[in-house]
Amino acid sequence: MNEIKIIITLLAILCVACIAVDVQKHRSNLAGFLEKTYGVHWRTRPLLLQGLWKKEELLDPDRRLSLSGLLNQSLEIPYFSDARIKNSLSPDSKGSVGAIVANISNGGAHKIGTQFIVQTYPDLISEVAPTEIVTELFGDFFKPDYVKGSGPFSIFPALTTVPMFVANGQKTEGFYNKGQPYTPLHCEPIGNVAVQLSGTKEWTLIRPEFSFLVKPSTAPDGRAFFASWASKLEHVPTYSARTNAGDAIWVPTWTWHRVDYVYSPEISIGGSLFHFRTADFARNNPLFAILMIPAILFELVGYSTQ
Repeated sequence: MNEIKIIITLLAILCVACIAVDVQKHRSNLAGFLEKTYGVHWRTRPLLLQGLWKKEELLDPDRRLSLSGLLNQSLEIPYFSDARIKNSLSPDSKGSVGAIVANISNGGAHKIGTQFIVQTYPDLISEVAPTEIVTELFGDFFKPDYVKGSGPFSIFPALTTVPMFVANGQKTEGFYNKGQPYTPLHCEPIGNVAVQLSGTKEWTLIRPEFSFLVKPSTAPDGRAFFASWASKLEHVPTYSARTNAGDAIWVPTWTWHRVDYVYSPEISIGGSLFHFRTADFARNNPLFAILMIPAILFELVGYSTQ
């Protein structure tokens, strides 16, 4: 037992921060640089892509996935009325995108975490991440048609889902502050390119092989993910990262992650490119892959979506 603790402690020292790469600096051969520097299996580790978007690209006044664009959006979606609540993994309210974002901008502890925005307007996927770059790194998963569905008349499930996440940290002054909005620790059967379009997030990530340390449980709402019920992360090797506007983080399949929203004058707006990688699904956590098949089938037929 002591030997195991020693090994975990040594790994914890090594797992401090994600691999980080300046995208624009190595743009001429980004995939080649990553493979040469970190080896052919670099996709098995979390990766911080700094400057995936150039600042001037995010300032385009015609962007719809911006504060002004979302404030003008009337689509009705589910949302979290108070994202500070412990282990809140399922939305509990419904409202228009514009009204929810307005409340967040005014200091509300709401959080949007829904795929329905891009599912309704698939062409918005091009505003989440530069298609050329993410295709070079992760494969051809990121076109509007892949969000609509596949097969004749799109009768088969979409190959890619793109949830949008909007929230903001709370000011800490005053007696009545109840904490910060966050997404509790969980892992999913998909690869995730999480892109920060505005504001800031703090990430805590844990590799799949340490799943036994976080008290995993199937999702309480029946969706296709595992939740952690650990009250503390003691002796757990973790990676940490911060994403600012323009950055992205690669979260490999079955990698545990918790997301904390840092207070900023600009609310946090982000989009995640979720795509299914068959080999990683089976290889990264075989037991979870088997246990998750029923929930995945329910999500594929649209029975349980968010």
